[in-house]
Amino acid sequence: MMANRPRLTGVALVCALGAIILGCGSQQASVRKETFEARKKLAGELVAREEWQAAFAYLEDLHRERPDDAAVLVLRGIIYRERGLSSEAEADLLQALKLDTRAPEGHAALGILYDVTLRGIAAEKHHREAVKLAPKSFAYLNNLGFSLFLRGKHRDAIGVYQQAARLSPTNRRLRTNLGFAYAASGDLGRAAREFTMGGTPAEAKNNLGFAYERRGDMGHAFDLYLEAARLDPKSNRARSNLVHAAEVLGKPVPDDIATASGPTAPATTPIKENSGHVNAQEDAK
Repeated sequence: MMANRPRLTGVALVCALGAIILGCGSQQASVRKETFEARKKLAGELVAREEWQAAFAYLEDLHRERPDDAAVLVLRGIIYRERGLSSEAEADLLQALKLDTRAPEGHAALGILYDVTLRGIAAEKHHREAVKLAPKSFAYLNNLGFSLFLRGKHRDAIGVYQQAARLSPTNRRLRTNLGFAYAASGDLGRAAREFTMGGTPAEAKNNLGFAYERRGDMGHAFDLYLEAARLDPKSNRARSNLVHAAEVLGKPVPDDIATASGPTAPATTPIKENSGHVNAQEDAK
């Protein structure tokens, strides 16, 4: 025979339900607290993949939960920077560094922002701080090298790139950047070697052609662009660079290239684009 169970009055029932609801809410808050780092890691991975919208949604939630988390501010600052919102990016990154002055990723992200907004002296300061805090990061050395390159400090950039190459000798972006630094300093032989290590044969020829073009030697540039276009007939960049060089020189484009199908990209592009990489610098450690 079952024992008689106590019956809940209306007031008691409401109180019991309230306790259950509060318990669920507390449990949910606890779960969110426990998963904060995992969600932050996921947001970082989305930022690395340039999935800005999804990453931003995560970061907004994370920031509401912990507005004093420096890493969240750095990631959100990177998104603002990459979407052209420089003031918002600077505010987030400066706040992140105020919260954690020894975060190399914060200094690196702010250094890139200052490079983008043509504040080279400030950029170099933060890149050097990132390297000081994480001396084994080839990415931060690469960022510093590119920042120096942008300011015309080609010899200094070569030295920094060489340090980075010793840490990551197979990184294509790094070897390509080193190639452009050598070319800017007048050493086209070493530039050609670095371009070969930084990409496919067609990319190497195209980059070397661009290096010659920057030096005003359009004749050599034309020949190299032609080689690149023939090595990789599907390369719109090589073909468009060749067309541009031909227009400057007043000479025709060879028939086999002129009749190639496919859209034509802009004639010449900035160094970081011409290298075959999306960015010459990176936020990752």
